[in-house]
Amino acid sequence: MTKQAQILIGNLSTDAKEEQICEIFSKTTGKLKSLSIPKDPRTEKGKGFAFVEMYSILEAIEAISSLNGECINGRKLSMSLVEPKKEERKWYQLR
Repeated sequence: MTKQAQILIGNLSTDAKEEQICEIFSKTTGKLKSLSIPKDPRTEKGKGFAFVEMYSILEAIEAISSLNGECINGRKLSMSLVEPKKEERKWYQLR
């Protein structure tokens, strides 16, 4: 099983744009595999967090260590690796 190279960016301004996140990541790590900023369907503004997927787990760790605490729109970002969801079995499911 391969580890997922996905980063959760928290404390993101609701007005933050994808270009701003790409610009910060381009300073140190280079290319992103994907970027997603979940939006509120009513207001069309960001929900205050984003997901960034890197090409390797090493790039993700390097990005977190060098970019954690960077600012976008006056807000200090917090970054962490996304842990893969553990598959939970129901009590009645057998192996």
